Amino acid sequence: MNNTTEKVRTRRDEINAIDSEILDLLNRRAEIALWVGAMKSSSEASLCDETREREVLERLCSENSGPLDEQGVRNIFQRVIDESLYLQQKAYQKKAKHAAAPVDIGGKHVAVLGEPGTFSEEAALSLLGADCSIVWRHNFDDLFHAMDHGQAAYILAPLENSLVGPINRCYDLLFSSGLKIVAEIFMPVPQFLIGGPTASIDSIRTVESHPAALGQCEMFFTENPHLVRLEADDTAGSVRRAIESSDPTRAAIGSRRAAEIYGGKILRENIEDHQANWTRFVLLSNGPAEADHGEKLSLVVRLKHKPGSLHSALRPFVRRGINLLKLESRPVKGEPSQFSFYFELEVPATESEFTAALAELKRHSEEVQHLGRYSTVDMTKGDE
Repeated sequence: MNNTTEKVRTRRDEINAIDSEILDLLNRRAEIALWVGAMKSSSEASLCDETREREVLERLCSENSGPLDEQGVRNIFQRVIDESLYLQQKAYQKKAKHAAAPVDIGGKHVAVLGEPGTFSEEAALSLLGADCSIVWRHNFDDLFHAMDHGQAAYILAPLENSLVGPINRCYDLLFSSGLKIVAEIFMPVPQFLIGGPTASIDSIRTVESHPAALGQCEMFFTENPHLVRLEADDTAGSVRRAIESSDPTRAAIGSRRAAEIYGGKILRENIEDHQANWTRFVLLSNGPAEADHGEKLSLVVRLKHKPGSLHSALRPFVRRGINLLKLESRPVKGEPSQFSFYFELEVPATESEFTAALAELKRHSEEVQHLGRYSTVDMTKGDE
């Protein structure tokens, strides 16, 4: 063994000894951090203390004599802090238990898309009861303006479908409306091919429905390439027009209830691409977003236009163990390369955790809009 090899091995032995010492010290630090976490948990304080973290990092940077640079010191000790926080959360973070937010609109008018027989109507009746008063609107833009002149007290709008994804126009209107989410409902949406009394599966040539409903039945159209798709504002209106036309070449896609209301004939059942097909509807109001009930929170965040901004926006929730349920992005009109992000979060057990995360998020963002706290009704599981 030459002299150089021996020197390298000696240095490596020194590194090994130092690593063992560092490991002992890190575990001693973790024990103290767990004790601090227990004290915080007993007083309902947030386990994550951003002010204290900044003080620790600033002190260590000021004491650093190199060769590590300041960024290196920050990177190493931020990870140490994060691991200590993880241990605290694993040991002391409480499980969220939230009472369902009551949905009681007292017979007020609720605006929905379409006309009798739509899935929106079914969602409204399931969420609010048979005595709710429904106001019909023909398209999404009219729907989101239904409260402008007192025509409705609430709006029920579809936000996404399990097969076609987000309904982008509704997201855009929600972001710009200033409305708040007060409840949500997941509705199964089995799709039926419906025609008039003389129509048959062999006679039809055109199929009309809302674009989202048409998009949920791609496999059906692939199997029937001779059928022409016609887009319309809603499913129930499409069913009504197909039946009223008495034209055996016309059919529509809609609900079983629409067929029953307008006297149509079901030509084919469950033509959606997957039978586990659902649509998520949100109940909107122009009231305050703050509520003390519900297991979900929604935010719209406009990030600073710089590298790492999305990472910085997510980090306050990740470090506090707050579950991110959904993240959607939408372009900001008139501002190329600018996006707004829709955050959907599970409400943590400790209110201080969310308050601290939101304060940290605001420091890394241009704008944060609180869309509301609310509960979920899931009709796809048969719980309601």
